[in-house]
Amino acid sequence: MSATTPPAPTTSGLPRALFTAEEVADAIAVSEATVRQLTCSGDLPCRRIGRLVRYAQADIDYFIHGRQDHTFR
Repeated sequence: MSATTPPAPTTSGLPRALFTAEEVADAIAVSEATVRQLTCSGDLPCRRIGRLVRYAQADIDYFIHGRQDHTFR
């Protein structure tokens, strides 16, 4: 589920539309707690469905492309 690779189709044949915080954390190599912090701060957009919090591929791409590259010296 990276920014360059579209999500794999599900068994229904439809592409995956929404992802959990755990799936996003795995995809961007951070903890689930970090994903939740980024969501609460507004840095990582999300979709709310009742009490559920889900992330669209566009939300993940927006977050990834909005980060600045930092070069370590």
